[in-house]
Amino acid sequence: MRREMRRSLLGAVGLVVFGTVQLAAHPHKPGSSPDGHHSQAARAPDESRRAAAFHLDFFTDIARRCPLACQPRLITQSVLEHRFVSGAPDAPTLERLVSQRNELLDTLRKKLPWLSASWSSDRLAWDAPPGTLEVTERRPRYVVVEICNVTERVLQASVDAGTPDARVAHEIAPGASIPFLVAIQPTADRAQISVHGEQETRALELPVERVVAATLRVQLIDGESKRPVAGRVTVEPSDGRLRYAGPFVENRTFLEKPIVQLAPMRMVAVPFFYADGSCEVEVPPGRVQVRFERGFEHASIDQAVEVAAGERRDVTLASESLLDAKRSGWISGDTHIHWVTNAWNVDLPLADLALVQRAEGLRVANNLTLLHRNPDDAFVKPSQAPMGPVLRYCDSEYHLEMGEEYRNQNLYGHLCFLNLQWLVLPIGTGPQIAGDDSLDYPVNKTAILEAREQGGISIEAHGTGNNHELPLNAVHGLTDSLDQIDPEDYYRLLDCGFQLPLTNGSDHPARVAGCARAYVHIEGEFDYEKWIDGIRCGRTFTTSGPLVFLDVDGQGPGSVIVPDPDKRSQVRVRAISRFPLGRVQIVSNGEVLEEVETQARDATLECPLPLDTSRWVVARCSRNDRWNAIWDADVAHTGAIYSHPEGKPVFKPEAARAWISRMQSHARDILTRGRFANASQRSEATRYVEESIRRYRRMIELHDQARLNDGFQDQKDRLLIQAGFASSRTHAPEFLAACEEATTIAELQKLVEPLTLLRIHINPESRVKISVGAALETVVQHRTARFLVEVHNEARVQSRLQLRAMDQAGTPAVPAEWCALRLVENLVSTSYLTGQEHEWKLVEFRCSEVGHREVHVEAEAGQGTQDLGFRALADFVVHGIPRSEARPLVQQASP
Repeated sequence: MRREMRRSLLGAVGLVVFGTVQLAAHPHKPGSSPDGHHSQAARAPDESRRAAAFHLDFFTDIARRCPLACQPRLITQSVLEHRFVSGAPDAPTLERLVSQRNELLDTLRKKLPWLSASWSSDRLAWDAPPGTLEVTERRPRYVVVEICNVTERVLQASVDAGTPDARVAHEIAPGASIPFLVAIQPTADRAQISVHGEQETRALELPVERVVAATLRVQLIDGESKRPVAGRVTVEPSDGRLRYAGPFVENRTFLEKPIVQLAPMRMVAVPFFYADGSCEVEVPPGRVQVRFERGFEHASIDQAVEVAAGERRDVTLASESLLDAKRSGWISGDTHIHWVTNAWNVDLPLADLALVQRAEGLRVANNLTLLHRNPDDAFVKPSQAPMGPVLRYCDSEYHLEMGEEYRNQNLYGHLCFLNLQWLVLPIGTGPQIAGDDSLDYPVNKTAILEAREQGGISIEAHGTGNNHELPLNAVHGLTDSLDQIDPEDYYRLLDCGFQLPLTNGSDHPARVAGCARAYVHIEGEFDYEKWIDGIRCGRTFTTSGPLVFLDVDGQGPGSVIVPDPDKRSQVRVRAISRFPLGRVQIVSNGEVLEEVETQARDATLECPLPLDTSRWVVARCSRNDRWNAIWDADVAHTGAIYSHPEGKPVFKPEAARAWISRMQSHARDILTRGRFANASQRSEATRYVEESIRRYRRMIELHDQARLNDGFQDQKDRLLIQAGFASSRTHAPEFLAACEEATTIAELQKLVEPLTLLRIHINPESRVKISVGAALETVVQHRTARFLVEVHNEARVQSRLQLRAMDQAGTPAVPAEWCALRLVENLVSTSYLTGQEHEWKLVEFRCSEVGHREVHVEAEAGQGTQDLGFRALADFVVHGIPRSEARPLVQQASP
């Protein structure tokens, strides 16, 4: 009866913790995880919230000091307890919270020795004689001592076994009991457990038997080559507490990570360690469970062994490949690593990162430098190397690149700049980042443009958390990808016609490197420039475990399909995972087209693609009802494939209005919270918001308007938006002013002439003539560049314009394999001619070889027999250079 009473009180009540260890070191605070459950936690009874507060401390204390195989459950439950205590909108219901809490407590009773004692008015005694506790030499053993207060007064108590630094005081109500985690040292035959009340200390004795440890000598090999390889190792011995070894066993950055959903964050133990081919680990005698992992493309290998005291046992674990993603062109990478200690202000050796890459199966690691300055500290870290590749750790299998996280916390948001040649200064702006005396200037847009001029890409770093300028950057064509974004926000961007990929990064040291990553599809041999260009082109999926491959009629993420109404299109998804998949879904325009729920580890899902309307299509996989890979393990989400019947993208005015509302709030923040040196700086920030809102409103107005009815202002607005997606130069104030002042088509043609690659003239008889515009002299190998195509359509035809790049080296000419030329199909450009006499199209050009080559372009718009004066052919010469020679193309801006 007493045990049942205690369990009820422990599960539902608990009491306030007066002191606990709360460690956190993080220069910024990502948002909290979505949970999908709503409750009235803010109005929960005080006793229930006190119970949640206690269990938050109890579970995180175990997770930090005594890591167990159930570590993920401890962390998940801690987050739920925290949400309930704080009254978060996504807090669980009390019923769900208590149910999951009691399930976890039952698991802990099986994992740890769980002893109970009662504190009465005159004594402290065990409820039942405890057995002898085996403790391995040189290592403490953790037990849980549950103290029941059988007096009529509140008892304030703490418990230790000779380690007062671990002592935490708790209030125990009359008739209630709470557990304490206690470390028993292997120093004597009897351990004294001290229970400290307010006025006296009482002691319990626990018989102890010291035992000699066994030693496991673990070898990690590749299952095919039989060669030693690096990997993650988890060792769970007979006493339940995980053991650690390997090259980083003394480095706390590899042993602990924060629970970033908690505020303030708390450190907990990482449940594995890295080994470079082999390791030795001491364990108590008995059954030992060993696990070997090598990233997401290899099966998790588990082996159980029985060891005797003093035994030295050899264990060889061979990895098994699930899928060679690289062979299929899919390259994994972490977009957001800071290779520093948990304190953030000390570099870690890059050789260690190279080892972690191999252990995690992480092909690309982007090590981002950031600025952080506060009254206690100031640093620019990591700083192991200049921007660009760290060649010592780059080969045909792995790549380590220095990049930058450019941050403003107060107003604009955080950006990951990849593929840089030099740091974009000032690296960070505004309070909380660059110091309380720092200005929110220059605006982030300025930094994005400089990164673009270097050939870099800009990734929105933390979803929509503090990234208030994501919708602004998107409509100006300045967002290359999205990290850590919630699916609902991603879908809202897709509903505006934007074509944006998903990527992901761990934000190490906030999390383990590679825990969430992007897979990017490339053609041919592995090359970092190809990987970056794959992101530009949208060929990605993001994952914290499963590999999810989506295609429509053989076309993958980033592709735009103009479906044939007479042909049936098929959507296909294949999902592969080390663990049971859970739910696999095909989602289009916010609706689930097809799904399967399965415990299998390899599943295929197919369905026809409806052709009733324009669509975006994604695939996703999860073992729960959450779909963001940064917050949960074993979640994957692909970038989108786009179906544009007659060249029309998805556009939902209500989605655009939602972003307008967000931008209006952002404008108010700039006026009320922004820190600027003068009115001109503030005006620059607000003008960017105002112009972005104007563009969204014009998109809504132009959405249903027939293009044949476009007036000059409509044409000018379309061109202005198109030009922003073509070149960073079009964001310069001089260009914007000239565009605003233009009153004729001729003035617009002259303004965008430097961006115009080709001119198409369709005469009244519908015959096509093509000529070269601006000279395309030098391009960077594997880097997609965008230009404009000017169309003068005297015949007002509305057919589809087609361009082909041909190679004249042979006879007859054949499609060029060394370059790609395609008209862009997106919200601002389509291959379909609108019937307007004057319009512009976006075109992409990509060169895969170096040297001088001649491009032969053919154009077709449904024309008939050509007159001699109308030649639907044009030639131009390009000079392809490798990335390593691209530096002289751009001059570094002055600080």
